[in-house]
Amino acid sequence: MLYVIPTPIWNLDDITLRALKLFKELKYFICEDTRTFKNLLRAYDIDFSDKKFFSLTSYTDPGVIKKYINLVKENDVWLVSEAGTPGLSDPGKELIKRCWQEGIDFEVLPGANALIPAVVASCFPTDKFCFYGFLPQKKGREKILKEILTNNKAVFFYESVHRLKKLFDQLNKLEFRWKIFIWRELTKKFQQYLCWDFEKIYYKLQKGDLILKWEFVVWIFK
Repeated sequence: MLYVIPTPIWNLDDITLRALKLFKELKYFICEDTRTFKNLLRAYDIDFSDKKFFSLTSYTDPGVIKKYINLVKENDVWLVSEAGTPGLSDPGKELIKRCWQEGIDFEVLPGANALIPAVVASCFPTDKFCFYGFLPQKKGREKILKEILTNNKAVFFYESVHRLKKLFDQLNKLEFRWKIFIWRELTKKFQQYLCWDFEKIYYKLQKGDLILKWEFVVWIFK
C-alpha cells in the first residue's frame, strides 16, 4: 500500500501525529530528495538506520517508476515530497496515477500544502477558483497566461523566485491592470503576503523593494 504523506513546508510543528507514527513504523520511503527527508527524520529524532530510501523526481526513468510500483504491491511504502503534499505540482503524481491504473491501494493523509492557506488568506471570492500549479518555464507559458486572464474566477498558481520578475513583465505586456495577490515564505518567520493593484506591486518589484526569496503563491482576479 502507498501512503501519500505531507511534510512541513518550513515550520516543523506543521506535522500530524499520524505522520510521525508512520515515520517510525514504515520501512520504505520514496522521496523527492532523500537527503532533505533524512534531515527531517533527524529533526524529529527518528532512527532511520533500518529504513530504505528511493528517489523520485520529474526526471525519474519510467522503468524505475515501474520498480517502485512493484515495491508498493508487496510493501507499505511512504511517498513524500521535499515539502508539502506529494502529487500537488509534484513528481509523485505519476506514482499515484500508476496506483490507479493498476488497482493498488493508496491513502492520502491531510497536511501541509501551500495552496489551501493561500486560498483562505486571499481577498478574492474563493467559492470557485482555478489552480494551475507551476506555469511552464518557456513553451506555452504566454498562451496559458492569456487563458488565465480570460478566466472569470480567481486563479492560483505557484511561481519560482527566479521567474517572478518575468511573470510580472509578461502580465504588463498583456496589459493586466487588476489586483494581484502574492504570498512568499509560507509558514516561515518572515512570510509576507500582498494584495494590491498590479501596478503598485510591479513598481515595487522594479525598484527592488520586494524581497525575492523561495517560492511564491500567486493569485489573480479580474
